[in-house]
Amino acid sequence: MATIDDVAKLAGVSKGTVSSVFSKKRPISQPVTDRVLSVAKELGYFPNHIARSLAIKKTMIVGLKMPISKEGSTTQFEIQMLNGVIKECTKHGYRILLDTLPEHEDLTQFSSDPVDGVIMLNPRKHDQRIERFEQMRIPLVLVGRPDPLESSISYVDNDNEQLAYEVGSYLLTQGHRSILFLNASANMTVSADRVNGLRKAYEERGVSYDNVHVMNFVRQQHATPMDYGYMSILEMHEQIPFTAVVSDTDRVALGILRATRELGIHVPRDLSIVALSNDVRLAEEMSPKLTSVELSAETLGAEAGRILIQKMKDPSTVEQLIVDAQLIVRESTRSL
Repeated sequence: MATIDDVAKLAGVSKGTVSSVFSKKRPISQPVTDRVLSVAKELGYFPNHIARSLAIKKTMIVGLKMPISKEGSTTQFEIQMLNGVIKECTKHGYRILLDTLPEHEDLTQFSSDPVDGVIMLNPRKHDQRIERFEQMRIPLVLVGRPDPLESSISYVDNDNEQLAYEVGSYLLTQGHRSILFLNASANMTVSADRVNGLRKAYEERGVSYDNVHVMNFVRQQHATPMDYGYMSILEMHEQIPFTAVVSDTDRVALGILRATRELGIHVPRDLSIVALSNDVRLAEEMSPKLTSVELSAETLGAEAGRILIQKMKDPSTVEQLIVDAQLIVRESTRSL
């Protein structure tokens, strides 16, 4: 088996130059790069990732903690966000280690992966995982706002309070007052931000927030997000006279539409629906087409990757970035 010494000797360069060609640790001229790669191909040489990691004291791997739902499939938001992370990190020679396993509340189950830094989705209130990464001195960037908000923690997020305010304002201008809000899990920071934004929209227009009935996704009760939407409508449609539903995601909205069909509720004539995420393909294929919020997931992922790359170079780096979100009105809402 060919070694790095063999490649260096035949290419007429140092072992360090061969290493840099493959690791991109430092820039190498294109003619030298082409010569090294040609010799490596001729000799059948492939760099040993473990050996290279030991030599440069880096794994050149970024960890992405993105637990998926019980359905076992990723959402369009997650796919787009992953694409953003991949595009940004691969530009700098980093691989992505995707961790989709459910995370344990028991931190004795917490383990250190062979990564140089971590991007973590959906932080919870008082999330102990953040402190644990700090203790292990692993650079961390969150996709989602930490709670409590610390000036030392890097994150990217949408302004979830503002987007909920905009959704609430839109529905109020359409004449809706009584709203069923199928929010995310209560322990997620995004949940509180959304409630604050929706309440602000009501208060500014002098409408009582008591007209909003808030529910939260509970993993122990709801098998899937779709089940959450479906069961919530069956449970609540006779209890409160809501004319609009704001759903956590478009998959929750799918469950809502299933329930309305079974109950003979016409959307949007009898009920308006807004989803706080936007799978364009899914939204366009639904009947009626779904009014939703574009969260710019790929931009969130790319910006998280960019900040983490900088943070791995300089641990003192801290950046807190808000990415714009946009309400996209389609066919599932109407004025009263």
